[in-house]
Amino acid sequence: VKKRMIGIKLSYLNNEFKKQPLGPTKAIYYSVKEVWFVTVTSLNYLGKIVTGSGDSSQLGGPIRIAKITGQVAELGIIPFLSIMAYISISLGMINLFPIPMLDGGHLLFYFFEKILGRPLSQKTQEGFFRIGLFLLFSLMFFVTFNDLRDLGLF
Repeated sequence: VKKRMIGIKLSYLNNEFKKQPLGPTKAIYYSVKEVWFVTVTSLNYLGKIVTGSGDSSQLGGPIRIAKITGQVAELGIIPFLSIMAYISISLGMINLFPIPMLDGGHLLFYFFEKILGRPLSQKTQEGFFRIGLFLLFSLMFFVTFNDLRDLGLF
């Protein structure tokens, strides 16, 4: 069974990792391939949640991330670095969502500015920022609730 990790191809057998050194070209290839895999898998999962066919109880926030990261850290440095890479990829992907206050929201405003030939009005931008803030707070509340429920507090 292969374990995935950015830039290094690993094999997992009998509770031991076998590191397979790669040259720079192959390391970049496997890194891009892994980022693509994590991104597509995450987006598919989120799509299922939005359409109602996914399990939203699996969404976790800082508490669950810390818990899982601690468990993975006990397995060693390689698994720990792997999960740190996955978290980084996931946060980068979320940051590109078209929600005002995130970078993706700013890109959306730039897109509208390009199409309209002028920036959106201050009032319109403020309205979008309020919606974005509401969405982000709702998501933070939801994942924190999931985390606390996972710990048996609800």
